[in-house]
Amino acid sequence: MNSKIISGIALTVIFIFILFFYFLNRSFIFEEEKIVFIEPGSSLNEILIEFKENKITSNLNILKAYILLSGKSKSIQSGEFLIKPDSSLIQIVNKIENGDIFYRNLRFKEGDTWHDLRNALKNEEYLVYDLPKDSIFLNTLTSNFNNLEGLFHPDTYFYKRGDKASEILIRAYKLHQKILDKAWEGRSLNISLSSKYEALILASIIEKEGIERNKISGVFNRRINLKMKLQSDPTVIYALGDQFDGDIKRSDLKIKHPYNTYIYKGLPPGPIGLASQVSLEASVNPKEGTSLYFVSKGDGSHKFSDTLEEHNKAVRDYQLNKK
Repeated sequence: MNSKIISGIALTVIFIFILFFYFLNRSFIFEEEKIVFIEPGSSLNEILIEFKENKITSNLNILKAYILLSGKSKSIQSGEFLIKPDSSLIQIVNKIENGDIFYRNLRFKEGDTWHDLRNALKNEEYLVYDLPKDSIFLNTLTSNFNNLEGLFHPDTYFYKRGDKASEILIRAYKLHQKILDKAWEGRSLNISLSSKYEALILASIIEKEGIERNKISGVFNRRINLKMKLQSDPTVIYALGDQFDGDIKRSDLKIKHPYNTYIYKGLPPGPIGLASQVSLEASVNPKEGTSLYFVSKGDGSHKFSDTLEEHNKAVRDYQLNKK
């Protein structure tokens, strides 16, 4: 074989290798990010089909050759992978090989009820909903509380496709108990609460009453100490449940329900929703003072009063007259 033919073959091989690595390192431009799902036990051909269906690349033969030649076919991980618009084939394969899976997120909001959490978990398409009856799940948590209301920390939780709803709740429960324990350890000496659970109940009410948490806590702690009714609207709303139409009527304040603090003295039997860390800390660190009443000003703040006479005037000023 003469030198010209050898040179031609060599140049052709070099050209093929250059072209091969060009396609491997070239960034693909998509209109938006894409998610590739590789099921456990998928074959290389099944993985390539997933790439084709997601229109990530048309160079499937080059991709297959790279995976086989590099020996990466044995180390490819399963799961969901987020592919960014400017990714190259090498970057994509490395991401899958390293198990850099895509995590989804779910937000538990302050004030959410247990009913809200259940619905949110049920509506997560890629989360396995595995929650048993409440009583069984309480035993799973080894909780001494009476029900699941308010036992989870409001936060954003990340999970991968196929994770269980119960796993997220267990994480949220453990975090909340840790924060509750710390708040209780740092409690003031002048509070009218006798247990962590009472602190949790009060914190859930404070969460829905307003942003002046320590002042609101002061009012409620003094009312509990004086054996006054808390008269908190959020507890009535909780008692009404699905019957609440967005407006509390006088008749609503008279319903015989254990959570109606206009009827029964002291704290309700349990929390009325999720309480944030700041509300937990406020419940056990009330602001000192003499006020026993407060009413919303309509701007997020409240007017605090010492006497019923002052309070009634504040109601007329800020509620009835809409000032």
